[in-house]
Amino acid sequence: MKLDAAYLETESPVDGFAERGFEHARAFQNRTAEWAHDPDGEPVAVLRAPTGAGKTATFHELIEEKSLALVVYPTNALLHQQVERFDDEGVSAAPLNSDTLSGHGDTRVENILQFADRYAGHDIVVTNPDILQALIQDLYQGSSKPMRFFNQFDGVIYDEFHFYDNLAASGLLLQIHIFLDRTPQTQVLLASATPNESFVDFVREELNLPVRDIGVTYVADGDQFRYPVEVERHEATTMRDDREAIAEQLRAQIEAADDLTQPRVALVFNSVAASNDFHTFLSESYPSVFEHTAKDNGFDTNDPEAALDDETFYILNTTSKGEVGLNYDLRALFMETPQDPAGFLQRFGRAGRQQPATVHLYGLGDMGWPEKISYPDFVDSVYEGLGSEHSHDTDISALRDLVGMRAAHALHSRSKSDEWFNEELREDFTSVTEYGRWRGFLADVEDTLSSAGGLSSPIRTGGPETKILRFTQSCFGAFRGLRGRSLPVDVRYPRGDRMALTTYDLLTTLRYYDVTEIATDGSVVVERRSEGRAAITARFPGYENRPRNYTGSNTEVREMFTRWLYPAIEDADISSTAVDEGLLRRFFDVVPIEEAALPIEVRYDRYVIYVDTGGIPTINIEQRQI
Repeated sequence: MKLDAAYLETESPVDGFAERGFEHARAFQNRTAEWAHDPDGEPVAVLRAPTGAGKTATFHELIEEKSLALVVYPTNALLHQQVERFDDEGVSAAPLNSDTLSGHGDTRVENILQFADRYAGHDIVVTNPDILQALIQDLYQGSSKPMRFFNQFDGVIYDEFHFYDNLAASGLLLQIHIFLDRTPQTQVLLASATPNESFVDFVREELNLPVRDIGVTYVADGDQFRYPVEVERHEATTMRDDREAIAEQLRAQIEAADDLTQPRVALVFNSVAASNDFHTFLSESYPSVFEHTAKDNGFDTNDPEAALDDETFYILNTTSKGEVGLNYDLRALFMETPQDPAGFLQRFGRAGRQQPATVHLYGLGDMGWPEKISYPDFVDSVYEGLGSEHSHDTDISALRDLVGMRAAHALHSRSKSDEWFNEELREDFTSVTEYGRWRGFLADVEDTLSSAGGLSSPIRTGGPETKILRFTQSCFGAFRGLRGRSLPVDVRYPRGDRMALTTYDLLTTLRYYDVTEIATDGSVVVERRSEGRAAITARFPGYENRPRNYTGSNTEVREMFTRWLYPAIEDADISSTAVDEGLLRRFFDVVPIEEAALPIEVRYDRYVIYVDTGGIPTINIEQRQI
């Protein structure tokens, strides 16, 4: 199938585009500029523009109009890439993430607030939403003081806001609420090629904020933003099933290339394990291809020797991490089909941006495409063909509860602090819909547990009610961060050409790798499992004596929790306590339990992992005597 080139409507430039000497502007760019320069306009704008259409150019309109703007990116890799881009374009950008922060406690808070100083000499602050969520949840301590950060910006941009799952999206929605509640004149721009429409509906309906919708207009003869793409659909389900043929194509392209120092080919896998396996396969069987291949798939994000900025390469091996910020002039793209149409379009959109390209698709059924198709029709067919049930859009009622839970947890956790928090801080959270009932739920669970076993308590210390409530209380920790909880550990793994050191979630690692030893520095040395699954068991708060089977994918783990928790609620006499059983069930309906529940002990093969879940989780791995 051949995908036609695509063109966008253009107009005479307005506002900043005219001042910067643009001969013309794409229509959506003018609409964004008009919104940014309209002091009486809607506080929120949603920019829907396909990959490569020029969304980032519109950011300058808001940046130049504001005293200090904040630009939020979903990954640190994209953050660093865009900081360089802003600097090249004469915009002074201050990057704010864990690498640029120093100190602890109040020292760290002061460090963060310095970034928000409008007189510090920079035009924008570029950060990730995890930092903002840490301020909201008081992870840096100081109760109300860290929240001053939200007062300092009169322009906020969330780029690629489609990237987040429901739990993380609820954090972004709470952030937007706080920005605009504290400083109503702030303007917030949400930008994405494939926006989560439930997210947008929530802003409009639940946060009660007027939203300006800005989209693109396709024309037959306008400003070209996409080049023709040849699409080849392969019968193989995964790229692993066709790896020899792919490697041969890569070798042929390398032999035909004039310049091997610029990225021209990308492979996008559905999992880091498959991506790692292909990298190893190339190193062992196709060294001439491996020599010109770089890997950046999320697994090696914390590998200091794997920075793409320090490498020259022709081929990039990546995963969903490459769905955003992959701005290379790709001539060929090999991709596995993700679960939702948004992910598919994000991946596909990385090719054909600057030159004609070929895209090889794996794991995609017959879409009924004609021999030739326009880009708008292609986009529609992807959404229709992959099915709305795979969409990342979610039920607004679920988002409403998650945002309410986050607000409740933010204030409830501060209530234990000796520091007084002011009325502005209280308003940040109490004005959120559903705050009240979830704040009551958190307090009821805590109060019931604190009195368990007492003379006037309706529940016993080791009774079924105490067990399920203790487990529930432990899951509240999911709201401390943006993206749920994990067990990060230093991992040494075979990367192909070397044993690499990175940091990754231990439980995910154990699904694909066997532990061979614990190094003297405490890192876990692993090797790829050739076949089968590792038998993993885990114990959880409240159920210390009941090991649970933790083997399998996230979906299988979620099903394990479901089979266990709802009968446990049924067996317990929750009605004898102050806890609302309906809210307890709703909690487990809405919260992604595999992202919230942390085990206190994990057993795998000859190893036992003890987890300290107080604050930031820490682990201790010991070898069992068998």
